Order: sequence, then structure tokens, then C-alpha cells
Amino acid sequence: MRKILSILPTQSIVYFLICGAGIVAFIFLILIPSQRTSAELDRGIEKLRNQIEEQRILKPVFDTLLKQVKDKNPTALPATRKVKLARGEIEKVTQQLQEMARRHDLKLNELETDVNSAIGKSGFLQMRIDATGEFMKLRDFIIDLGTIPSLECIEDIEVRAIESSRQFKLKIWLAQE
Repeated sequence: MRKILSILPTQSIVYFLICGAGIVAFIFLILIPSQRTSAELDRGIEKLRNQIEEQRILKPVFDTLLKQVKDKNPTALPATRKVKLARGEIEKVTQQLQEMARRHDLKLNELETDVNSAIGKSGFLQMRIDATGEFMKLRDFIIDLGTIPSLECIEDIEVRAIESSRQFKLKIWLAQE
């Protein structure tokens, strides 16, 4: 070892150690982290390739489903021409609602017309319907409500469970002259 030290000057050994430390630092600080980043990028690229392949495989299925949806006609509900209710026809609507409830096996407990909206200038009449019956009959009753020419909207539907039946409270708005 002394022979090597005597052959090489001390300054050369120091330079050699500094260069060696620089190379080791370069490997640990630059090459290893960049290899890890490269591996993560490769995994991300592979994941994206798999997703693209899945999309390529599923595109014909999506196109077929989209075509089926576009081709289907929406369910046809009764289309009624909208007509405003004359002030003297409120009784007629009340009778119509009672007939609908009877037709759908619903028992009308209360059918209330909002007096303020009836005499007001808003152009709308509010009615509250309180009925009891089977829950499945409510759907048909609501669809039948759509046949009333002056029906503007159904604002509120409240369903409560009572003994062996359901209680329904509906708030509807009718267009009025």
C-alpha cells in the first residue's frame, strides 16, 4: 500500500476519491430515481393501453345500445290539448277527479280547492287531493290526471302508510282563465 501511495501523489488520490464520490452520488441521485420514474411511467402507459383496448372492444356494444336507444319511441302518454279552465267549470273538474279516483279504486277523503287561487288573478287554481288506496293504483291515477286539459303541474305527492293501505296527498295546479 505504501508503494501505491508513494507512486501516486496524495492530491491525485483526493481527486480520485472526489470523482468516485461524484459518480456514486450521480448514480444514487439521478439514475436510480429516473429509473423508478421511468418504471412508473411504463406502468401508467400499460394501464392506458389496457383501457384503450377495453374501449376498442366495447365500442361496438356501445354503438349498438346507442342505436337502440335512438330508435325507440318514448312511451306514449295521453297527449291532451292544453285548455284553460273557465271559472264556472271548477265543479266539472271536481266531478272528473272523483270519477278518476273511483275508476282507480281510490277513496277520496278530501278534495279541496284553494279559494285564494280561485279568486286571484294568477291564472292558476290550486287543488289538494287526499285519497286512500293501494300504492300501485296511484300510478294509474296520476297518468289519468294527465288527461285533464287544464292540468299545469303536480306540485307535491305525499304517500303515508296507514292500516292495510296508503294515504296519498297530492297538490295540483290547473290553468284558469
